[in-house]
Amino acid sequence: MKTARGRFSGLLRWYARHKRKLPWRDHPDPYQVWLSELMLQQTQVQTVVPYFELFIEHLPDVDAVANATEQEVLALWSGLGYYRRARSFHAAARTIVFELGGRFPEDVAGWLRLPGVGRYTAGAIVSIAFGVRAPILDGNVARVLSRVCEVYGNPRKGESKRRLWELAAEILPDRSISEFNQALMELGALVCVPRNPRCVICPLRDTCAAKRLGLEQTLPELPPPKKSVRVTLAAAIIEEKGKLLVYRREGVELMKNMWEFPEAECGDGEDPCAALAREAQEKYGLDLTPGRELAKVKHSIMNRRIVLRAYAAKLERRPPRIGKRKWVSPEELLNLPTSSMIHKVLGKLNPDG
Repeated sequence: MKTARGRFSGLLRWYARHKRKLPWRDHPDPYQVWLSELMLQQTQVQTVVPYFELFIEHLPDVDAVANATEQEVLALWSGLGYYRRARSFHAAARTIVFELGGRFPEDVAGWLRLPGVGRYTAGAIVSIAFGVRAPILDGNVARVLSRVCEVYGNPRKGESKRRLWELAAEILPDRSISEFNQALMELGALVCVPRNPRCVICPLRDTCAAKRLGLEQTLPELPPPKKSVRVTLAAAIIEEKGKLLVYRREGVELMKNMWEFPEAECGDGEDPCAALAREAQEKYGLDLTPGRELAKVKHSIMNRRIVLRAYAAKLERRPPRIGKRKWVSPEELLNLPTSSMIHKVLGKLNPDG
């Protein structure tokens, strides 16, 4: 019977042949590794690459991030989602530059003291950027370990999670830590995928317990996803001399400080225009009349399945100074911190832009 480490003996050879060329792998310094790991949380690689490249172009190092405003950081993150990551990244960069003299921590404990950095992210940074012998456990790695080493139970909780962290440490080789941890994640992303794993091309197929026992589709034992909640939103497109009226979202945690059109959530069966007129008055102090529908977009946030309907709206009087607001061109709006829903709406309003 092979040891846990022995089961993974062919992984590095596979990785050398099959790893993807990704921009953060060209320069695996702690800044780029850290940024990529945050962007990749709950987000597909193909989505992250253009955001990462744009971010690096504008803020190429930790000093640039620390000296930028939160709004500048959020603007570069706009459309990527999970904006708390960007706020934590900015706060942690300021800590590194202004409190640690610009020196990155080189151990897990040091990274864990920074805002927004958890055990997985800390392990990924120090192992990939510094070659420190630190385990990692993200969704891809948990799936690989659950199948290869036959770990039952919810990999995100309790004894199963504890056992997976143990295994992640046990299987680490004595050398090539950076490549090994990246190889684990790459195998989960490309081969040991959630549904219909590609076992026939897997370098671990001969030592995988799930393959031997026919449990490839059973492990890991994840809980059922939350039931989807359908939400209808209505937004007011108020234009004046080529400028659009937008407000900064305040007083709530979700997408806090992001810019948006005046917006309303519709009740079951409620007419979107009626909901928009009502909530525009209550939330923004706007006396407006919704007109024709300009755009209809779909969007998902966690288990919320959103349909946003955007209407041309006429102001019956000048907008009162309630909340943070401004008039901006569509081009200017794209350079503000906005959600991907706003990007989708703008794309519908100007399909050739």
